[in-house]
Amino acid sequence: MTDSTLTPPASDRRRVAIVTLGCGRNEVDSDNVGGLLGSGGFDIVDDPDGADCVIVNTCTFIGPAREESIETVLDAVDGDRPVVVMGCMAERYGDELAEAVPEAAAVVGFGQYTQLADIVGRAIDGSPAVAPATIAPASTGRRGLPVLGAGPAGPDAPPNVSFPVRTVPKGPWAYLKIAGGCDRVCTFCSIPSFRGRFVSRPLEELEAEVRWLASTGVRELVCVSENTTSWGKDLDSGRHGQVDLVEMFDRVEGLEMVRLMYLQPAEIIPELLDAMAASDTVVPYYDLSLQHASESVLDRMARSGSPERFLDLMEGIRRRDPDAVFRSSFITGFPGETEADVETLMDFVGDAGIDWSGVFTYSPEDGTPAATMDDQVPTDEARARADAVTEVIEAVAQERTDAFVGRTLEMLVESHEGDTAIGRSYREAPETDGEIRAEGVQTPVGRMAPVTIVASDGVDLVARPA
Repeated sequence: MTDSTLTPPASDRRRVAIVTLGCGRNEVDSDNVGGLLGSGGFDIVDDPDGADCVIVNTCTFIGPAREESIETVLDAVDGDRPVVVMGCMAERYGDELAEAVPEAAAVVGFGQYTQLADIVGRAIDGSPAVAPATIAPASTGRRGLPVLGAGPAGPDAPPNVSFPVRTVPKGPWAYLKIAGGCDRVCTFCSIPSFRGRFVSRPLEELEAEVRWLASTGVRELVCVSENTTSWGKDLDSGRHGQVDLVEMFDRVEGLEMVRLMYLQPAEIIPELLDAMAASDTVVPYYDLSLQHASESVLDRMARSGSPERFLDLMEGIRRRDPDAVFRSSFITGFPGETEADVETLMDFVGDAGIDWSGVFTYSPEDGTPAATMDDQVPTDEARARADAVTEVIEAVAQERTDAFVGRTLEMLVESHEGDTAIGRSYREAPETDGEIRAEGVQTPVGRMAPVTIVASDGVDLVARPA
């Protein structure tokens, strides 16, 4: 971090807006970049129109994400302030982006995030654009992980441990990136090609950051990575260290809820499930990366599983904790998928009782084996199949929501609208699931409130004070 004695006074600090697209991992990256820029003499602002420079943190997960990223960049460069492009699309298609959008001041790969204060400063000063060829993608080390800074550790944090500097959270929850990269070889996915090999963040580093986040008022953490159930495999503890990870969260004063997202079914170990069921802090929210249910489709995806295996896994989780809720996502239209495969998927969704599900149509990705497979499914057919699966998903989701009517839950209050508190319980992850609206609850934002569910409103819940 920059020495505070060298930080310009507030009146001289230049303003930067960061527009973030994509997943929670990108949100963490934007937080880290915001922290680095803040320590380098810049103010992070929400409104691009009031900024001296705009940073667009792009996504390239699937075709629609790339289209949104390109549109956002084009809209940004249409203004009268310099634009810096970062994120997954900048890492993967840096040269192409620079050529297609010469108005951008710079296109920055993961390995150059530590240079952003200098790059942004030069862009604001009107210096020549930074040539993308000199901003080479990172190739080793912590690629895809937060950039280590010297963040102020919270109370009782491990001594002499660095963790990423980041912007102070604006609400009672925050993302925590616990690992980066992926070693899996799913035939439809390009992420390993630009995020790199899987790298776990050490437990001591995570604990230091968690304690700092809790000291700022964060009460809920959403743990993200490309593959959370790989955490620890490259550390001395191995995957069995996931138990230590869960127990670490229980030790941090102030934390109320922790979610472990992106659980890979083939890698889940019984010790993790036991630890989650026993934890007072890690909630029984299971975000399972299933993708499909047909064994033949999963085999072509270079994944494993079947309806029977997935149902057995979920039953084992429910035996450990009857309060378990589940989230997953599925792909329709994968090369070689048949109508029978779609029927298998719909039957599974109906049997599994998944609380929250999403459906994507298959999107061919450059350089992936699936892009050149035989029996490509027409886009219109893939969309029709997604619509059919969605009907089943919505019916199941409504049934699961209605089952909560009459229950008493602990709700994390996020905001108020008059006499109504709005928040979430362990059942709802932020930014993806529903919410609870509790009339007559005056509990302050960032506190837990016991509420009794009196009705459902779609997938949202209506509550009263318990």
